[in-house]
Amino acid sequence: MKIRQVALFALGILSAVGCSSVPFHQMDLVSLEGVDPETVRERFALALPVAFRIVNTVTFEFKGHALAAIGYTQVDTSEGTFTVVGLHPAAGVKLFEVSGNSESAGSSFALDAFAIQGDIARAVGDDTRRMYFDRVPTSHAMVSREPYRILFRQQEGDGELEFVFAGGDGVLVEKHYYENGRKVWSVSYYEYRRDNGKLYPYGIILDHHEYRYRLVVRLREIRS
Repeated sequence: MKIRQVALFALGILSAVGCSSVPFHQMDLVSLEGVDPETVRERFALALPVAFRIVNTVTFEFKGHALAAIGYTQVDTSEGTFTVVGLHPAAGVKLFEVSGNSESAGSSFALDAFAIQGDIARAVGDDTRRMYFDRVPTSHAMVSREPYRILFRQQEGDGELEFVFAGGDGVLVEKHYYENGRKVWSVSYYEYRRDNGKLYPYGIILDHHEYRYRLVVRLREIRS
């Protein structure tokens, strides 16, 4: 976590925050008894955009401090590629530009305060993939049921990835990654809305339980 903490202090753009809460509306839970899990999986897959360009505001929270930034994100899930540009919201200064694919990422620009601290491309790339890739479980995932949720679980690298679907539309509300029975990171999705027939979460929270940081992402604009 040194890369994130020291770089932000060096920029002088951290602000103190209190206890973090969820700033989005929680999903209304309904009974999913009798709902076919495979139908939920397939319907959600068809509802997601394959490629998109979006503008977000992003708040990074770590050890009682927060950094706000504007993020321009371009994703193509069919090609497995992405580009993320981060800007300071007040000064408009570019903080970084990172491009990558499903396996790696590289930085074409990083402000010196970021670049000297370590691999900013890997940090941004990992979190981008966690939020926007692998949002649909495979057809071979193990399925379990709760009264208001359907859970899918599958092998992912050295651990397991769990998908939680809920709500009347049966959408992905949580994604958790475990290693050795320990939860490493989680992504929660809120306030789904449709644009040109495709579903977009207007709120995303990523919690990295090992490194103890949180990203709060608010969707501001969808660009064609």
